[in-house]
Amino acid sequence: MKTVEASKISAKFGKFLDEVHSLHTSFRIVKDGVSHGYLVPASEPGCNSHELAADLAETELSAEDRHEFAAAIAKGRKVLKPLKNPWG
Repeated sequence: MKTVEASKISAKFGKFLDEVHSLHTSFRIVKDGVSHGYLVPASEPGCNSHELAADLAETELSAEDRHEFAAAIAKGRKVLKPLKNPWG
């Protein structure tokens, strides 16, 4: 993913949009070095559980981040309803 300043995006938005569409390039948009958003292809799908696991394996998380991530997963599991067997 490329990083680009917001002022550059705003000046040549059409050029960046064409590159995102035709070349499937993604951009992280920053302003004064702080991330403000992303410009990604619309057809780019989210990741599946295997891709998420691979990305997490390569990531250095602090103890606090690991705790918050585990808490978010536990909370999500409580919200999910079990799948129903359509044949049973």
